[in-house]
Amino acid sequence: MNHADYEIIQEIYDDLKMEQTSHLSELNEKKIEIDSIDTYLNGLLNKEESDLKVFLARKVENVYADVIEQNKQKREKLVSECDEIEKQIHLENNRIEQLEKVLAEKSFMLHVKQLSILDAQEKERQRIARDLHDTSLQNLTHLVHKVELSSLYIDKDPVKAKLELATVGKGIRKVIEEIRNSIFDLRPMSIDDLGMKETIEKMLLLLNQEKQFHIVEDIDDINMSQSTSATQIIFLSIYRIIQECVQNSLKHSGGNEIIVRLKECDRFYKIVVQDNGTGFDINEAAKKEKHFGLSVIKERVYFLGGKINIDTQDGTSIEIEIPKVNDCVV
Repeated sequence: MNHADYEIIQEIYDDLKMEQTSHLSELNEKKIEIDSIDTYLNGLLNKEESDLKVFLARKVENVYADVIEQNKQKREKLVSECDEIEKQIHLENNRIEQLEKVLAEKSFMLHVKQLSILDAQEKERQRIARDLHDTSLQNLTHLVHKVELSSLYIDKDPVKAKLELATVGKGIRKVIEEIRNSIFDLRPMSIDDLGMKETIEKMLLLLNQEKQFHIVEDIDDINMSQSTSATQIIFLSIYRIIQECVQNSLKHSGGNEIIVRLKECDRFYKIVVQDNGTGFDINEAAKKEKHFGLSVIKERVYFLGGKINIDTQDGTSIEIEIPKVNDCVV
């Protein structure tokens, strides 16, 4: 259930409530009209016969027979119409009750989904903070010590000081590269310039820069020329999902080969990331901090209205289907 579907159901509910209000108003008007006919007929039939004997000794029913018959027929028609309206109102009540239950359930689901998005964002911030602390920040701290050490050598041993400063220069360039990679990781601009295929290939090269894994790629060249803000969110999310899956395999699989597939189907994009590692117990992994990336992947897929299947019996195989923009949550 996405926001668009929820709004459609809400609109149906509102229209039904308006229709019911109209029927209740119509029913009330017809009942008032029936009461008016009853009052008129009772008044007519209760006339004193003496009022008529002055002119003609006949019963009231005979004198006003046509009028009485017309009003009775009109009353019967109104009663029949009221019965039909009450049946419609009863059916509308049942539909309204059902829609209220659906709206309450879907509203809760959307609320949970929003919370999961916030949770995923918070975990992403924590990951970025941890990565910066474990790499760039520690490297900068080390370089500061190197600079302080060089200042001590500058007078006593200028050659050694120059060597230390050269090491500092290399270290600074490494930190700059780390920060540049972090910025690219936050928003890979090449998705817009190069497209999904080349951007993912570039990301895989970056993740596997030490060549510790053999990565087999099967990436469709997806047409992004007509991309909208919604499709951009989908493409960026697909990029993140593949990135997280591959990082998990690199860190935890214990294998040496990863297969990465991204295929464009009629109604969805299919992602497959498979490694030849040792696999793991999904229930146990959910309890361990080192596998929190798995929960991030699931939350991203859930947010996009997709499906995920994880097989860990022979290595780890993750298959994901992300619906295209017309069927997606975004």
